Amino acid sequence: ADDYNIFGEGGEAPAEAPRRRLTKLQMKALNDLGLDEFSGPKMVRERYTQLVKQLHPDANGGDRSTEVSFQRVVKAYKVLKTTKLA
Repeated sequence: ADDYNIFGEGGEAPAEAPRRRLTKLQMKALNDLGLDEFSGPKMVRERYTQLVKQLHPDANGGDRSTEVSFQRVVKAYKVLKTTKLA
């Protein structure tokens, strides 16, 4: 018997989770937040909040060295929010 369908003789193959079709812009935005394509809206919001607290100049004693990263995170979140992924 081929219980695991290794040889294609068994029943139906296990169903895979449906994959979202994401644009390059959406994938870049998720990547900028350090997330993958399977991250849901809740995870996106949590990660955004975490990064904003970490990178905001006020959280770094006014040090502006993280400003570029901060702006990239804000822009990425706006993209994801606009496309309803956040």
